[in-house]
Amino acid sequence: MKVIIFDLGRVLVDYDHAQTLAGMAAISQVASDEIRSLTAGDIGQKFGVGEMSAREFHAYLVAQAGMDASFEAFIDAYAAGLARNEIALLYGRLLRLRPHHKIGVLSNTNEAHVLWLRQHLPELDEFDSVIMSNEVGLAKPDAAIYELALAQLGAEAKQAIFIDDLSENVRSAQALGLAGIVHENWRKTTSQLEKWLMSPA
Repeated sequence: MKVIIFDLGRVLVDYDHAQTLAGMAAISQVASDEIRSLTAGDIGQKFGVGEMSAREFHAYLVAQAGMDASFEAFIDAYAAGLARNEIALLYGRLLRLRPHHKIGVLSNTNEAHVLWLRQHLPELDEFDSVIMSNEVGLAKPDAAIYELALAQLGAEAKQAIFIDDLSENVRSAQALGLAGIVHENWRKTTSQLEKWLMSPA
């Protein structure tokens, strides 16, 4: 069995954080740079591991940034930087159809983005494991989140490869014995992944 675990943002899904910041600034009383400061550090960490809900995050921005928008409008603004990557999603689905292959997703995210992802990425239901950091209280590069993914997929580290756009996250997976690819573009990643899939199990 071969197991492929993908990151979401900037891998299976296009993401531009600047667009997200701009989207929130457009419904707030402060500029993008201030939104960036308000949502980084401890606040961002809490949001990313589920210690702060999307509604709590919205309330925080109403109080701190003068956000003048409903919760639903906030969700739309916060998802401004997200977009489907049709080629990547199709490739993931086709990999899932190959014999003796399992596909997992492992994403550092938050409840606001998950609301968008669950609505716009029905493909997630076809994968064998989908782990969102905010739903499990863990985030990359913590070794425990990779171990959770392997457990859900019923795989040993040597059977798996992890693909992420951040080298730090890939190195953490490799330290546990997974193969790894730092994603830059799909032409390069596909070539590297297919080579690994053809290697002996």
